[in-house]
Amino acid sequence: MTNEPIAVEEMRFTLYRYCLSLTRSEWDAEDLVQETCLRALPVMNGARTHPNPTAYLLRTARNIAVDQSRRKKRAERVMEAMKRDEAVQSDFDSAIAIEDMLGLLIRHLSPLQRTVFLLKELFGYKNAETAAKLQRSEGAVKAALHRARAAVERLTETEADGIRENAAAGKDSDVLLRQEADLLRAYAGAIRSGDPQALVVLANAENGMIDTVQAIGHLHRIGQRHTTYAVDGNGSSSVSMRFAA
Repeated sequence: MTNEPIAVEEMRFTLYRYCLSLTRSEWDAEDLVQETCLRALPVMNGARTHPNPTAYLLRTARNIAVDQSRRKKRAERVMEAMKRDEAVQSDFDSAIAIEDMLGLLIRHLSPLQRTVFLLKELFGYKNAETAAKLQRSEGAVKAALHRARAAVERLTETEADGIRENAAAGKDSDVLLRQEADLLRAYAGAIRSGDPQALVVLANAENGMIDTVQAIGHLHRIGQRHTTYAVDGNGSSSVSMRFAA
């Protein structure tokens, strides 16, 4: 029908107003609208019928907002432990401080495994939600999570000590270690800011799925995090995160 596009636009406008009332932020509201539309796409495009599509959209948005709030609170608990420089125990069953743990993840896991692990363990994402966010199949996410957990179980405090010793010995001369340090700070910053989307951007940048300009624009848009990307004379990019006072 010719009025269907108008109806969809009206629903989206109503949805945006509702999301804005939930988030109190234009940027966050737009992100919530996009995620809601993605999840409710079958209803919006008519592939799945619903007696009240607008009410369905608003309910979906509220459920997503509640999930995001739960994840943020969980991340805040991790952040408090990091501020006290305590070890992260819980699901990791280890006594490795958060920076050392991230260093181990960077060295031992692929970008996909690392991102799936952090989204699951720190932010409480479900497998289906992680798959949608990373644009991977749920099977691929489950496999990555299984491999990541198996690798983490093998990591010991001795390995963490080895990372500290290697970093201290070669920090002025080893370019690879400097790049790893930049990456570690970026991941730590994403966790401290409670920003799971920044983890996705970092993983995509590592995999070469997005270029530096895209990464800058996206991270600037989502909450305007204090993140910078740099390109050296050889065209190689590095990432670092500056923290607000």
